[in-house]
Parts: sequence; structure tokens; C-alpha cells
Amino acid sequence: MTDKISAPRYALRGLQLIGWRDMQHALDFLFADGQMKSGTLVAINAEKMLAVEDNAEVKSLIEAAEFKYADGISVVRSIRKKYPDANVSRVAGADLWEQLMARAGAQGTPVFLIGGKPEILAQTEEKLRRQWNVNIVGSQDGYFKPEDRQALFERVRDSGRKLSPWRWAPRARRS
Repeated sequence: MTDKISAPRYALRGLQLIGWRDMQHALDFLFADGQMKSGTLVAINAEKMLAVEDNAEVKSLIEAAEFKYADGISVVRSIRKKYPDANVSRVAGADLWEQLMARAGAQGTPVFLIGGKPEILAQTEEKLRRQWNVNIVGSQDGYFKPEDRQALFERVRDSGRKLSPWRWAPRARRS
């Protein structure tokens, strides 16, 4: 696959963040050549930037994600301050998530959901199937034990998913 849509990456506090101009740029980048790129997408805000510095487990999870992008306005402003010519805007994770799910449903893209309380995750799965006909190939609530992480990664890898949205779990914040 030839990637016709590119996006700059900006180094900020040890993370390489994708800088999208707007929502349409994000969608065009993630669906280049009509196919959704495969990988893990993480919206980075100030809270996650601090968590990466304070929590080795969170740092490892976020660093492993293929697509880390500026979500919070403080992160966007930090990029603009460090890189004055950067044409980057905030792409809200919740808004992007809805757009991705709508497009994933329309294209039959396999999705593996991770995060949230079990009952909220079940409601989310039901809504995604009902509203957008999303092909959910697996899910895991956000309350798994650290020793179960490798098995989860293997389940995600083996699921055939193209997209793995994670919900930022409160458990990770308290660690």
C-alpha cells in the first residue's frame, strides 16, 4: 500500500506525536488508499503526558501504540510553541472515535475494543453494532491485571483487528 496522505510527527517529552491539521486530515491519514491503517491509536492529552513520565507501565503501553496524536489543547499548544511552523489542531478523541466507528462499520473493518467498565463496554458494543454495524472481533474491559497484559496483546494481535481503540481507564490513572 502506498501512503498518499502523510502527517508530520512532532517530538514532545519523548513521544512522537502525529500532528493533524483537522478531523478530515486525520480521517484521510487513517484511511489512506481506502483502507484503514492497522494499529493502535492513542489520543494524547496533558494527563497522559504526565502519566507517561510517572508510570512505566502506562509509558510502555503508550509507546507501543502505532498512532499517537495530539488531543488536548495543551499538547497542541506545546507542539506549536516548540515547532512554530506546525500546522496542527486539536482532534478530539471522542469525535474522532465516532467518525472512525462510522467508517469502520461502513467498510466492515474489524475492531477490537479495550477499556472502560464491563457494563459500559457491553453497552458500547451493542450501540456500535446497532448504530454503525461495526464488526467487533473482540473486547476487553479496562480492569485487567498487569500480569494479563501480554495475553491481552496476543488476543488483540490474533483477532484480525485493524483498529484497537482504548478508553483511558481510571485504574491506570491511580497507578
